[in-house]
Amino acid sequence: MYRGEANVRFTDKYGAYVTRALAVAVIVHVSGALWAPPYEPQPYQLREKQTEVVNIPEDIQLAPPPKEIARPQLPQEIEASEDASEDETLAPTEFDPFEPPELPGQSEVAESFYAFDSPPEPVRQVPAEYPDLARQAEAEGRVWIRVTIDETGRVINAEVERSEVIQSLERAAMTAARKWLFKPAKQRDVPVKCQIIIPFNFTLN
Repeated sequence: MYRGEANVRFTDKYGAYVTRALAVAVIVHVSGALWAPPYEPQPYQLREKQTEVVNIPEDIQLAPPPKEIARPQLPQEIEASEDASEDETLAPTEFDPFEPPELPGQSEVAESFYAFDSPPEPVRQVPAEYPDLARQAEAEGRVWIRVTIDETGRVINAEVERSEVIQSLERAAMTAARKWLFKPAKQRDVPVKCQIIIPFNFTLN
């Protein structure tokens, strides 16, 4: 059977299909109206919360009230008397006018000054490692590190003197400066402690 013949047959019987569908719908509605229970309206009832009354016993013991704290005695003014002795009017003191005065401690500026005739000579120079994060951020610049060299030529302290870079590059420069080694500075042919400044350049090229 071709699709065209089925369409023609459905079109010819379309009216019969509609009539049967309407008849079935009418029968269903009439049956529902006949056998459905009658509607009985009921009055509206307000929903109220039930309140329960609790009887409190009369033999409840209450906590005693707090005890009163004695008020502090305020100082009272005493009239000056000409008959009072020096022991009653003067407070005791331990001041000794003949005790030598305390000498001030040595200042940091004096501690950081070192005199030498011949400056230290570098024996081992360690370059600063470029941190990966600083390289990725394309951070560049120069930092000056002040190092303290002892009598054996080793660096015992390193700190930033002046900086044009970020903190990660400063830390890298101080780490490298602590690994340097020198011929010690001399004062009258005697090795002495000294301070010098080492510049570190950080460039990507």
